Amino acid sequence: MRKQVVALLFSGLFANAALAAHDVVTVKLDAQNDSGQTGTATLTPEGDKTRVVIELSNGPKGVAQPAHIHLGTCDKLDKAPKWKLEAVKDGKSVTVIPASLKTILKDRTAINVHKSAAEIQVYVSCGNIAAGM
Repeated sequence: MRKQVVALLFSGLFANAALAAHDVVTVKLDAQNDSGQTGTATLTPEGDKTRVVIELSNGPKGVAQPAHIHLGTCDKLDKAPKWKLEAVKDGKSVTVIPASLKTILKDRTAINVHKSAAEIQVYVSCGNIAAGM
């Protein structure tokens, strides 16, 4: 009986670890407007918050590129950002947003990166976040 209980405890731990690993969502960011800026955004749950890490290649050195999560898709974004992300600088951004990953995945959303604050209307990269997970 004791061996069965121990085995069940270990299997539960491994199942929770597998579930936690599955909760990480990686979004492919595609270049837009001939920017050549491609990369990924990794969304990691942190309880009722989500850590968003953006990594882009071919970005301009020393330029802060605003980034957001919008409702919609890359083909049709809602103009108003749902969540503001830290600007991408030298190809990287890390933000913890005040929403669970489950909340983000509830709707169709996309991550987009702008050329600069001065050229906010120019998108250089975008990726759709899969909904309904």
